[in-house]
Amino acid sequence: MADRPHLTLIPRQTHRIERGHSWVFRSEFTDIVGEPTDGDAVEVRDRRGVVLGSGLYSANSQIAVRLLSRRSPAFDRDFFLAGLRRAIALRDERLPGRPCRRLVSSEGDQLPGLIVDQYGDRIVIQTTTAGMDRLLPMWVDLLRGELSPVQIVERNDLHVRRHEGLPERVGVLHGPAGTRITARVGKVDVDIDLLDPHKTGAYLDQQLNHEAVARWVRPGDRVLDCFSHLGGFALHALLAGAKEAIAVDSAEASIAGALRSAELAGVSERVVTHCANAFDWLRAADDARERFDLVVLDPPSFTRNKESVAGAMRGYKEIHVRGLRRLEIGGRLVTFTCSHHVPAPLFLETILAAAVDAKRTLRLDESLQASPDHPVLPAIPESEYLKGFVFTVVDA
Repeated sequence: MADRPHLTLIPRQTHRIERGHSWVFRSEFTDIVGEPTDGDAVEVRDRRGVVLGSGLYSANSQIAVRLLSRRSPAFDRDFFLAGLRRAIALRDERLPGRPCRRLVSSEGDQLPGLIVDQYGDRIVIQTTTAGMDRLLPMWVDLLRGELSPVQIVERNDLHVRRHEGLPERVGVLHGPAGTRITARVGKVDVDIDLLDPHKTGAYLDQQLNHEAVARWVRPGDRVLDCFSHLGGFALHALLAGAKEAIAVDSAEASIAGALRSAELAGVSERVVTHCANAFDWLRAADDARERFDLVVLDPPSFTRNKESVAGAMRGYKEIHVRGLRRLEIGGRLVTFTCSHHVPAPLFLETILAAAVDAKRTLRLDESLQASPDHPVLPAIPESEYLKGFVFTVVDA
């Protein structure tokens, strides 16, 4: 569009955009033609004036533009409706029949700044950029038109909104006021509060991993689920034949939810919960020489930026040393990192260093990633944030 504001990239910065990344940082362009405000559509051009893409402008964030297209279309209702329909169709293809799923995964669906999760007939929406936040009423209308949900809940309490100069907000945008529901996540009916500060009520990115890890459970296994949230790994392990599962989480609400979900699954007599810091609990388990057949480590992100990666890796190493010490030969370790700042090779290197300290030799049995409703774009490494491994201890 001739009258659309545009910015010109510094020549050495064009290659990342040309490869398909959608972020343009404030330090990567020389000037802006026009006076865009928060959420306005802008073009991104090279120094010859060739349009490299277009997206929505953020006046406060260090990420000045998030591209929506390699071209310069009108960002109108039809454009966004088409994007929503593509995202829903992908989930119908990848996770058919699943009532709980991520419908829109921000950059992974070429709709950066928008996250939409579905819990049966309930929808949870997050808008993490100024542009998508401005479009929130439209998104509510589109979701109502496409899915006819009973309820739409806003979960805009993410810290990343501060970088955009946006306030934090939570509440019900459509439907009844109550936000506590029961929904089937994987093979378990889970007691969920859609206003739970963890994710949007449940960790949908781990939905298929709960089932995958359960396949490694042997009848009679004793399982430890650290950073358990609602106990997804523990409950699936019990349904797969584990004798006992211990779930450890520092949030009282998560532990309470795990207990209610265990009752729904009929396994409450075989689950033990501890509301505790997982590091402290593992230290105590080390002193008590507790033994398990399968240990799951699924911590929150230990790092939000590159500067804190070194400290994060020390934390990862400590929990792995202590977790591995709880396993004998034949025991299994399942472990995850959910930070895009921690690439898989670095994570694996840290686990192997922990294995040396714990005097355990490991066999890698399976690599895991986010459930397929969290699409990965190779040109955007940030979209591949969740990495996981299943190991077996072969010597100790």
